Amino acid sequence: MVQSLTKILIISFLLIFLPAAGYSQSDSAKAKTRDFPSLSMAYTHGKILPTNPFVKGDNLSGKPLEFHSSVSVKLLWQNPGYTEWQRVYHIPYYGIGYNKAGFFTQELGHPNSIYGVLGVPVKRWRKLEVYSEFQFGMAWNWNKYDSIHNPKNIAIGGGMTVHLDVGFNAFYPLSKHFDLGAGLSFSHFSNGGFERPNRGLNLLSPTVELKYHLRGNPDTRDAPKPGRLPRNNELYLMLGYGDHQMVEHELDTNYFAVGGLSAFYLMQHTNAFKSGPALDFNFWWSLTAREDGSPGPVGWDNLTVGAFYQIEFEISRLSLHGGVGNYLRHKKYGNYKQYYQRVGVKYHFTDHISMGVNVRSINFILAEFLEFHLGVHFLRPRK
Repeated sequence: MVQSLTKILIISFLLIFLPAAGYSQSDSAKAKTRDFPSLSMAYTHGKILPTNPFVKGDNLSGKPLEFHSSVSVKLLWQNPGYTEWQRVYHIPYYGIGYNKAGFFTQELGHPNSIYGVLGVPVKRWRKLEVYSEFQFGMAWNWNKYDSIHNPKNIAIGGGMTVHLDVGFNAFYPLSKHFDLGAGLSFSHFSNGGFERPNRGLNLLSPTVELKYHLRGNPDTRDAPKPGRLPRNNELYLMLGYGDHQMVEHELDTNYFAVGGLSAFYLMQHTNAFKSGPALDFNFWWSLTAREDGSPGPVGWDNLTVGAFYQIEFEISRLSLHGGVGNYLRHKKYGNYKQYYQRVGVKYHFTDHISMGVNVRSINFILAEFLEFHLGVHFLRPRK
């Protein structure tokens, strides 16, 4: 099962991020423009947030896990508005990154991460620039839960997890080629309930960074404005599927499927921003499991219905999205009593077909499952 998750995450990463990077670079190449690549190295030493018993001290050392550190390397591009999406996002930087982390305990090990990076400017002054940075990818090489050798690690149950990081960075130019940066970020690692126990890890991290511009800094202040681009409202139908283990039986080996169909009506408010309501219909085989965690009879009790509101940011053919919903019908939680969240990414192969992956969770920290999805989009031009 772990090998299956590894393959799925690798394929998803390649399908989503590599076409997006290639699309962005090919646009520049066609226009015979000059790329502005940079290399960045960052160091982080931060706090492990006490969001589960393992971190709080129920571990082999008997002490709270408080700190972590990491070193990361990023290959980035920041071109001065060659394409529409670069102008829409006020000349962002984007690329790929690698991270090596440590948690000062052998119970977690020293995981590696690879991820896509997007940095969107928040404010520019003459000598200082502030960016919001988003990272999404996968992490591996964890010392995961093992009933004999690592029995207390209920945070990480599989050898591979999602790497999710959101933060702010400020950069000051030291010279034409070097920038010094500092920032603060929130990171989350989990496998979406695919391999339990999966209480996850949440980190709050100050960061220092040194960035080297191979061809100097691009001119970000005199880039052309995007103007108003064609806008569309859309009916988006999403077919989703995932596997998970039950939280109540997180130490057993039973896996349950979750399949569903969701219908979104997304309204485009700006060149880059959409939002709108949705209905989620999911069939959870785990909802009728027996008391011992084994599969039970299947029927209408397995069906859940949720009302959801999604926000979405378009970046060329890539979309970043998230939102909050409420379970209108749910056998376990009751009707109208439990809110849930979805955050994810998708790549548009055409204007009408997309593919991506979401993390579904409740209470913002407890993952329910990884939702791999295929979407069909019906567009209606907005005047």
